Amino acid sequence: MSTLEPSSRARYSGWLLLILLAAAFMRLHNITNIPPGLTHDEADHGITAWSIVSEGVRDIYFTIGYGREPLYDYATALMMTFLGPTFLAGRITAVFASLILIAGMSAWVRRAFDERTALLTAAGLAVGFWPVMAGRQALRSIMLPALFVLVVAVFWRGMELLLAESSSSTTRGLRPRFLFPIAGLLLGLTFYAYIPARALWVIFPALLFYLYLVKRSLFRHLWWRTAVMLLVMLLLALPLLFYLEINPLAEVRIQQLAAPLVATTGGDFEPLWENVQSSMRLFTIQGDMTWRYNVAGRPFLGPLMGILFLAGVLLAVYYTFSRRKDIRFGAASFLALAWLIVGFLPVLLTGPDLSMTQAIGIQPVLYLFPALALVTIGRISIGKRQIADSRWATVFLFLLFFGTAVITYRDYFITWANNPDVRVQYETTMVTAIDYLNTHGDGVASVSSVTPGRYHSPALAQMLLHNEEVDLRWFDARSSLLLPQMETGQYLIPGFTPMPQALEDYFSTAVLEETIPMRDSDLDRPLHIYSLNSAEVSADWQNRLVATEVQFTGILKLLGYDLQTPELEAGGEVQVVTLWQVQKPLEDAVLFAHLLDASGTPIAQADQIGVPGYAWQPGDQFLQLHQFKTPLQTSPGSYPLAFGIYSRSDGQRVPITGGGQGGDLYIADTLVVSP
Repeated sequence: MSTLEPSSRARYSGWLLLILLAAAFMRLHNITNIPPGLTHDEADHGITAWSIVSEGVRDIYFTIGYGREPLYDYATALMMTFLGPTFLAGRITAVFASLILIAGMSAWVRRAFDERTALLTAAGLAVGFWPVMAGRQALRSIMLPALFVLVVAVFWRGMELLLAESSSSTTRGLRPRFLFPIAGLLLGLTFYAYIPARALWVIFPALLFYLYLVKRSLFRHLWWRTAVMLLVMLLLALPLLFYLEINPLAEVRIQQLAAPLVATTGGDFEPLWENVQSSMRLFTIQGDMTWRYNVAGRPFLGPLMGILFLAGVLLAVYYTFSRRKDIRFGAASFLALAWLIVGFLPVLLTGPDLSMTQAIGIQPVLYLFPALALVTIGRISIGKRQIADSRWATVFLFLLFFGTAVITYRDYFITWANNPDVRVQYETTMVTAIDYLNTHGDGVASVSSVTPGRYHSPALAQMLLHNEEVDLRWFDARSSLLLPQMETGQYLIPGFTPMPQALEDYFSTAVLEETIPMRDSDLDRPLHIYSLNSAEVSADWQNRLVATEVQFTGILKLLGYDLQTPELEAGGEVQVVTLWQVQKPLEDAVLFAHLLDASGTPIAQADQIGVPGYAWQPGDQFLQLHQFKTPLQTSPGSYPLAFGIYSRSDGQRVPITGGGQGGDLYIADTLVVSP
């Protein structure tokens, strides 16, 4: 281990540079293709960042999806000023944040412990699976540990200077006075990075309490400066906190994650206890089962690193309470333990699912504990020499971290990147469809997706589609067919959205141009490319339908319907297709089909939409399949079948202004339930 204890700043810097280069390689290698596509979360970040650049958006909180803090988006926007509106800007931003995390953590550990511990901690962060994965994903979570390590490093430097001043008669300089407000500014910024920041700041008051018990002279110098730091933090975080206070519905994720706590306040401790038990397995036994951010079940640390981690935690506990003469060592151990505990609290509350992001606050300190164990082992003397001075110790360390890098490479770049579930999560088939349109697209292209909503597959297209000749439309072929107002067009239908038999006849005039098979192991395969003539299709549809002319107040016009099950037995499935023409979009639109009893009360219904209302284009037509079962107790007889439209956001129905009926419900036909 002697080579890892530099005798000069130059040697330390040289080792750190090599570690950072290794970290950069692990984060930049093949970053355009791995992860193997794009999640809608990454795409949403990219869209927001580009809106900051191109539209001057300056929101303090973004409500896309479940709501999110804005700092990562602003950092990505800065990167986009150089790279343009590409998803790579978000991933490069994550790479920079991850490298800052490593450099900042090594700076603090070097001062708080020693150079050898700092380099070993940095090496673990450079090649560990979790840090590598987090450093390659375009997600806001990586900003939290990157900023927080800087807070700790600046705070610690200020504390060091105070400690030096208290033990000497030299005149106090101005530098400590500035360091604590700077730390406060950085700590305030963490609130704009990721949710767990709202708890992590607690480790600093906890450290004050520790110092009050073991070093009151330092406590007297530090407490009010820490208070200044926290006051600066609060002032900077206040605009965001105020926004969330007056907009409680903006933060959907918090409401979801708080469910175990809500149950606990009601006297039900079982959900919280189950989360605590399962979460404690994450370190060394069983990790997050979600393939999106992990090799399912892979713990944070492997077997050997896990053992070293547990040993390091025990050592930190010992150093904390042994009250060594060097108070910095005990305080640093306490701070690391507090960091681990407070940073892990969100996972203890919410459980192991998606813990790779929820626990991101502990990522920097996770690799400190194995480093502490290794350095302590290295100080054991065998004869007249410490283990650290042995050549075999150097070989062991090289094999440990090189082996960790090899395992990470295998698990991430081979196992994880090629897993079928990962390729689904990162919408590889949809990325393939958009790549096809970039090369072969011309005019209107209708793309089928299981997630045609604004912030899912369409978000991917906004980040990936560069062919300006393509005009995209979105639908879900499992329940709908879209006919844009055009002469000819392309249809792209992946394997996850097979067309039901009830709609197949309506697609009979389409011509299969190409099939992209994808991989044999892909779950969403193949990708079919069709072309069709709009006039032919429209004429064919009109021949198959009962014609109507029902106007829903300038939103949609009902052009016809096809009741494919005019008679059935009780408990049978109703199957009806409706044809609509768009007049203007309606956000959160839902179509409904009701089977009514004699009093006009629905006894069965289907509420759905396969063509999202926000994306409706005037003049376009679409078919909607309505399927629902009649109750088993339905009496024989004739039952009216009615259609209508409402907005999911407010539940308001769209009234009828034509078609011979009033109100907001169009009764189109009757369905016979036979004995």
